[in-house]
Amino acid sequence: MSKNALIRGTLILTAAALVTRVLGVAQRIPLQRILDDAGMATYGIAYNIYGILLIIATVGIPSALSKQIAEYHALGQFHEARQTYQASRDFSIVAGVAAALLLYAIAPYYAMYISHDPESALAIRAIAPALLLFPLISIMRGYFQGLQFMSPTGLSQVSEQILRVGVALLLPLYLLSAGYSREVAVAGASFGAVAGSFGAIAVMIYFFQKTKIKREEELAQQEPISTLSRKQIYKKLLRTAIPISLASTAIPFIYFIDSSTVISLLKPHMGFLEAKNTLGILTGRAQALAAIPPILAIALSSAVLPAVASAYSNRNMDQVSQMSSLSLRLTLVTGAPLALYLTAAAFPVNGLLFGNLEGSWVIAALCLGSIFQMMMMTSMAILQGLGKTTLPMWHVFAAIIVKWGLNLALAPWLGIYGIILSTTVSFVIIFSLNWMAIQRLVPLKILSERWPGFLLSAIGLMVSVGFVHLGLEAWISSAWPVFVRYGLICLAAALVGFPIYFGLLVYKDGINAEDMAYLPRRLQRIFNKEERVEKKRANEL
Repeated sequence: MSKNALIRGTLILTAAALVTRVLGVAQRIPLQRILDDAGMATYGIAYNIYGILLIIATVGIPSALSKQIAEYHALGQFHEARQTYQASRDFSIVAGVAAALLLYAIAPYYAMYISHDPESALAIRAIAPALLLFPLISIMRGYFQGLQFMSPTGLSQVSEQILRVGVALLLPLYLLSAGYSREVAVAGASFGAVAGSFGAIAVMIYFFQKTKIKREEELAQQEPISTLSRKQIYKKLLRTAIPISLASTAIPFIYFIDSSTVISLLKPHMGFLEAKNTLGILTGRAQALAAIPPILAIALSSAVLPAVASAYSNRNMDQVSQMSSLSLRLTLVTGAPLALYLTAAAFPVNGLLFGNLEGSWVIAALCLGSIFQMMMMTSMAILQGLGKTTLPMWHVFAAIIVKWGLNLALAPWLGIYGIILSTTVSFVIIFSLNWMAIQRLVPLKILSERWPGFLLSAIGLMVSVGFVHLGLEAWISSAWPVFVRYGLICLAAALVGFPIYFGLLVYKDGINAEDMAYLPRRLQRIFNKEERVEKKRANEL
C-alpha cells in the first residue's frame, strides 16, 4: 500500500468519523436537556458496559482479519482469504447471540451492585440486542479494510450514526410525552444503538453484493486451490485476535472503570445525587467532546494496520518506518490543535452546547489528555501491524492496573479531577511503552528537530484562544442569549486560534515538504512558503 493510498483510506475514514462524531456530539446536546445530567450518567453506564462486551464478543477478530486479508491478498492467496472471512463471519454470529443474552441477564446485578445506579438496568437491557448484529458488522468492516477499501466502513458508520441518533432523540421525547418515567426514556435512548445496527448491516450487505463479481474473478485466478480447516483458521486468527481484543479494551475499559466506580468513590464526599450528576457531566459532556480530537487517530489506526502488515510481510522496512512515522506525525500535528482548542475554550464550548458552564473544568482536563489518547491509538495499530500483537495487550494491562489504583487513591483527594488525571496517566503509560517497543523494531521520526516549531504553535493557539475568550466575555453583555453569546466567543476563538497555530507551524518549520506532499494541492500552495516567495518575486519582476 502506497503512502498515497494510506492517505486516501485515512481521509475516507476521517470524513466518516468526523460525521459520526459531530452527530454524536450534536445528539448529546438535546439529549442532555431531555434527560439532564443524571439521566446522561445512566445512559453512559449502559453504553460503557455495552462497549466492553462488544469487544469481548468479537475477540479482536475484525483487526486480525483485516491484517490477514491484507497479507493473503498481497501474496495472491484469495481462497485462503475467503475461507478466513467465512470462518470469522460464522464466529461473529454465534458470539453476538451469546453476548446479547449475557448482557441482558447480568443487567440488574451490574446496575445494583457495581455501578450503584439501579435505573441503568433497563437501559442496559434496551441496548443488549445491538450485540446481535454489531459483531458481524465489525467482521465485514475488517474484511473490507484488509482489502484497503475503506468506503464500506465509512458509509456504514455514517448510516449507523444517523439512525442511532434519530431514534435516540425521538424515542425518549415520545416516551416522556406519553407519561413514562426518565428511566424508561433513557432506555429508549439506549435503543438507538439497535436501530443503528440495522442501518450499518444494510450498507455492508450492499457492498458485498456489489463486489461479488470481482471476488469471483480473483478466486478463478488462483490455482491450485488450497483448503484451510476451521481449526487452522481459528487458531491463526485467535493467536492475533485475542491480544488485539485485549489491547482494544484500553479506552472502553478505562471509561468502564469510571462509570463503575465514580458514584461509589464520590458519594461519601458529596452524596449520591451530586456524585451521579458529576458522572453525567463526565460521560455526557466531557467524554463526548474529548472523543472529537482522536478522530484522525481512529481513522489512521484502521488504515495503517493493514498497510503496515502488507509492507512488513514483504519485508519492506523502509516503507514500514516511513508510514509509521507519517501516521504518528499526522496524528499529532492535526489532532493536537483541536484538543488544545477544546481545552482553552472549554467554558464557551460548554455554554454553547449545553446551556450552562457546569463541568467546564472537567471538559478542559479530559480534552487535554486526549492528545496522549490519540498517540496511543495510532502507536498501538503500528505495533499490531508489525505482528507484535501481544505487546500492546500487556501495555494496556499495566495501564489499567495503574488506572484502577489511581482512581482509588486520587478520587478521595482530588474528586473527579483525580479520576481524569488517572485516565491521562494511563494513556501516557500505554503510548510510552508502545513507542519504546516500536523503536526497537524500526526507527521512528515524529517531528525530530521540528519540536520547537510545534510547541510554539501549540502555545500560540492556547494563548490566543484564552485572550479571545476573556476579552469577549468581558465585552459581550450577559443579557445576550446564551447561544449567541458563547457561539460568538467560540467562533472568534477558532478564527483566531487555528490560523495562528497553522501559521506558526509553517513559519517555524513544524511541518515539512514530505508532509505537505500528501495534502491537497491548494493547501500545499498555502503552506509552501518557499513557493509563495518565488511567486512574489516573479510578480515583482
